[in-house]
Amino acid sequence: MEIRFANKKDAGEISKVYQGWSKFKGILPDELIEHETKGEIFSDISSKNKKYIIAIVDGEIIGACYIEISFIKLQTIRLGNMLVKEKYRGKGIALGLINKIKEFALENNVKKIWLWTQEELIDAIKCYEKNGFKLEGKQKSQFCGKDVLLYGFIL
Repeated sequence: MEIRFANKKDAGEISKVYQGWSKFKGILPDELIEHETKGEIFSDISSKNKKYIIAIVDGEIIGACYIEISFIKLQTIRLGNMLVKEKYRGKGIALGLINKIKEFALENNVKKIWLWTQEELIDAIKCYEKNGFKLEGKQKSQFCGKDVLLYGFIL
């Protein structure tokens, strides 16, 4: 398995990974499961505010997430949209992605990584907690009337 930062040519394959959000139809509001297009991801990779991290097995991108780094000068980054293709779950892919983020954070004097997730995403919550993220709070009606759980990891 290879874990690395994505480049512009990876945008299409990342978009294919994010098609996996459709599994959550009926669980989460449609607006939250609408996956990013190749063009949107390409634009994000071109910007200075997001960095995508990808997991590759046998030349195929099988997992992805991004870090929002717009507050890096304030020593904090946000982890967003972590998703691993279903057949690869439970094999340490998310751990690899999280470790790459932690490595980046340490190299850039980041003191905190934070994220938000939905309480219905039980497997995601277990993954974050297993990897040291702590529940810090809950925001009411944050997205589409849904509450979100806030998690943080202090380095």
